[in-house]
Amino acid sequence: MQSKNIITKVLGKKIQTAIMLFLAIILGVLAKVFSALIIRNIIDVVLPESGQLLFWTSMFVVAIILSFVIDIYIKNRSLVIGTEISDALAKAIYSAAIRAEISELNKIDTEEIVKRIEVDCDAIGNKYIGNNWLSFIQSAIFLLTVFVSMLVLDATLGLLTFVTLPLVYMIVKTTDKYIGKARDKAKGAQDERCRMIRENFEKIRSIKLKNGIVREEVEFERKSEKFFKHYRNIGTFSEMINFKFYDLFIGLALSIVLGLGGYLALEDVSSAGTIVAFVILIPYVYTNFKKILSVRISPSNIKNELEAINKILALRSEIKAEPITNLEEIHTLRFENVTYYSGEDRIENVNFDLKRGEKLGIFSIEGSGHNLIFDLFTKMLRPRDGLISINNCDINKINTLYLRDLITAVPQDDNLFSNTIIHNITYPLPFDEYKYNDALHKSGLKEIVAKFENKDQSLIDDFSEELMQRITLANAFYKDSKIFVFNEATSALKTRDENAIMSEIFKLKNKLVVIMTEKIYYIAKCDKILILENDQVVEYGKTDELLQDRGSLFSKLIRKVKKVSAS
Repeated sequence: MQSKNIITKVLGKKIQTAIMLFLAIILGVLAKVFSALIIRNIIDVVLPESGQLLFWTSMFVVAIILSFVIDIYIKNRSLVIGTEISDALAKAIYSAAIRAEISELNKIDTEEIVKRIEVDCDAIGNKYIGNNWLSFIQSAIFLLTVFVSMLVLDATLGLLTFVTLPLVYMIVKTTDKYIGKARDKAKGAQDERCRMIRENFEKIRSIKLKNGIVREEVEFERKSEKFFKHYRNIGTFSEMINFKFYDLFIGLALSIVLGLGGYLALEDVSSAGTIVAFVILIPYVYTNFKKILSVRISPSNIKNELEAINKILALRSEIKAEPITNLEEIHTLRFENVTYYSGEDRIENVNFDLKRGEKLGIFSIEGSGHNLIFDLFTKMLRPRDGLISINNCDINKINTLYLRDLITAVPQDDNLFSNTIIHNITYPLPFDEYKYNDALHKSGLKEIVAKFENKDQSLIDDFSEELMQRITLANAFYKDSKIFVFNEATSALKTRDENAIMSEIFKLKNKLVVIMTEKIYYIAKCDKILILENDQVVEYGKTDELLQDRGSLFSKLIRKVKKVSAS
């Protein structure tokens, strides 16, 4: 789904909120206008006739409070719409990224994903829609309402007030262009100065030998003065256009209203109350006109953000239309002529089958073919050719998330989270005390964890590689899946500790277990053996048959190990 579709979908669900927001904006504008009209009424009617001063004063207070409350409500509703759009985009990006194929994710830097979620989503939802667009709508409605009100109060003064706005617009836009050019010049001067600094200190020996220090100081002073001249111009005009300019026009408008309005009041064409009402409304007019000019509502302002987000959303997902979400008791796992290649990584025609209760040992003499097989098990990679099946069912037809419930894949490298020990052992399953204690026992962690001050609530921080592997193995035992795949999972352990954990692995009953290790004596304990050399399958068969065949590669490797041990 494209980012625009996500935004449209959220806005479609927020129609009621949008309607309430629109009505609140109108009510808020009316409250502000009404407060000015009340003052006019007090001056022109109530005071001369000694009328209901307390009542109208109370009404003025109510109008002011109502305006304040409505402004808070409008801000809150704007934030609701903006944050929900940002949240929907962030969730879509995160899901698209976390569900993407590994090969797709390798094309994108992690920091880019973080930026899309934390920066771009906020720029689109909160700033562009929640702030810019809704501020524009609110200010536009206010100006329209005030314009009509001023024409009703006094057409001459109303037209004089609003006829200055096009002039303000032209001056602001002209000044913006000047500031933009000044910024470009300042940036050029700054870049020039930076290049000089880098070059001079890269060639500092040459400058000193040629006695060019004074000359370079003079040149640096000249470039600095050029940069700060542009910088001062930018600061001066920015201050003028953002603050002083509007104050000037408000003052001029008030002068016109007071002067002309006073004359009209003396001629009995207008009234003192009308003049005061204009004095109250004019600052609102320029403040809201300033908002309209300052907000950026053109879609081009978020074009880059939308394109960057769409790039993430377009990542090819590993979760495809996979109909199978449940299998009967797992009894077979099979690779049939499986081939995979990408860049320098390649394996060809891998064949083996494994039945429940059996263990397959995979031994690599050279190369990283076993790592490719490891990733193929869990669909981190997908074969270019051939078939991987469980219970004679192509794993490409098995739901990926369900498949990873069936298979516990234990890598050699650290895959723990910056969290507590207990979190890493139980992740992503709910806590089960029996399974947890069993996992601690099998991984040899029980006594180790008991020595920590915070026990299993200790955070994973600067732990040894050995301890990290134990926690990873504990997580595997806790998960207790139907299929286990261990890839050099005990390589960081000392020999005695490794033997203890491998003993636990070989005790696994009614499971399909694949053990990838460079230690041939563990391979020899498996029911079947697959040997890779330079990422090519060179031998496969039952362990006892290969041992009996003195010409087999496995038999030769065993004899070689025994010979080395004996010497």
